[in-house]
Amino acid sequence: MNKKRIAIDMDEVITDSIGRFIELYQKEFREDLSSLRLPGRNLTNTVPPERLDIVKQYPHQPDFFKDLDPIADSLKVVEQLHQRYEVFITTAALEFEHSFTPKYNWLKTHLPFITWKNIVFCGDKSIIRADYLLDDLERNLKTFTGTGLLFTAPHNAHVTGYTRLNNWQGVAAYFLD
Repeated sequence: MNKKRIAIDMDEVITDSIGRFIELYQKEFREDLSSLRLPGRNLTNTVPPERLDIVKQYPHQPDFFKDLDPIADSLKVVEQLHQRYEVFITTAALEFEHSFTPKYNWLKTHLPFITWKNIVFCGDKSIIRADYLLDDLERNLKTFTGTGLLFTAPHNAHVTGYTRLNNWQGVAAYFLD
């Protein structure tokens, strides 16, 4: 019997990229940006307009994606999913020129059971052929032909129309219970 396929995004699903924005903002401006974690917040409605262009460049820095913290329980649940499903990590590593190698190294370190054959670096996730896509961005779910699952992040708090999974315990409950 063929296993069902789950495609899982990295940034703000498995890894905490918001934490890196907060860290770099604190370092550069000596101000707290933790309000970026509040529901409904994103860079545009949180960062002062005169600093927005600078902050939007952070992911273009060579070390932005290096050593990101995993989101709570993500590593454990991905490993559990891997036991029952065919798991693919699908990430938009091509959008930021310095993200490919750090993301690949992060996956090798934190999810070594995911082989290179199950890692997809892409720009447009509509090409992904899986039964499920777990992602934090509505634009990726809109074009996906399987079942799109919205992983809760501050920037998608007001998005509706998808099954929402609020955390990795919710992901485990959806797929493993």
